[in-house]
Amino acid sequence: MRTNKLAVAASLAAATLGAALAGATSPFARLAGATRGATLLEQKKPVYPDDLAKALRQGNVLIIGRIGRDGTPADLHAIASSHKNFVQPALDAVTQWRFRPAMRDGAPIEVFLNAAVRFRLEGDNRGDIGLPVLGDLAITPADAQGRATAPEGFPIRRGKDPAIRAEAILDVPPKADARTLAVRVEAVSPKQRRIPIFQPPVAVPAKATEVKIPVVAQIGSDWEEGVWLLRFTVDNAGAGGGQFWLADDPSTFPFKIPTSPTTPTNPASPAKP
Repeated sequence: MRTNKLAVAASLAAATLGAALAGATSPFARLAGATRGATLLEQKKPVYPDDLAKALRQGNVLIIGRIGRDGTPADLHAIASSHKNFVQPALDAVTQWRFRPAMRDGAPIEVFLNAAVRFRLEGDNRGDIGLPVLGDLAITPADAQGRATAPEGFPIRRGKDPAIRAEAILDVPPKADARTLAVRVEAVSPKQRRIPIFQPPVAVPAKATEVKIPVVAQIGSDWEEGVWLLRFTVDNAGAGGGQFWLADDPSTFPFKIPTSPTTPTNPASPAKP
């Protein structure tokens, strides 16, 4: 592998939590030290597959899992990828990430993890990924106005958290002209019920390689407990997704992440919980 010509960039959805949440403007800043999100301490970079490097292939892998009370990632599963040969190097890398554990009221807690691992080459083709795909996804509990009420990755408490807020970054192939993408987001329940929550067009500036998409969804009274997915499609093609946990009492609910999700070679359909 020609390491002097390659660069691998990894982005984290539910892990780079602490620094952004410590500011005085945060609605839970007063709990700093008692309640905090997980913080990435050690980030292993993935190995770029030789065959894809030689073919100038770039892309992303989207991984779900959990961050344990000891700060170790567990139950990691790739739910979408730009190419199947990116999957194992991405999983191998995220397995070795280490975090300062999340805490609620002074006690360590388990939180959900959404990780997006980017594979990028240096040079003129950097950022040319072929099809749009998520490059980051951060999900938090929110109030009725869509403002975050807890750190990223915290379970959503049914009956107490009226909404979820998702901050997505969509990686797109750079184009000379500005354009508009038809983006659709739906929540997928543990029982495979699909609930549309976002469908406006998204403007992409000329030559842009990414665009930010904020999503707010009100929690329905009929939403069941368990592991939910957010599924993104762009111009009717899959663009990946991520997870969130919903429970009446997250401290006692046994969240179960799927043990054998599918891994599409294009980011079409996230695996089903």
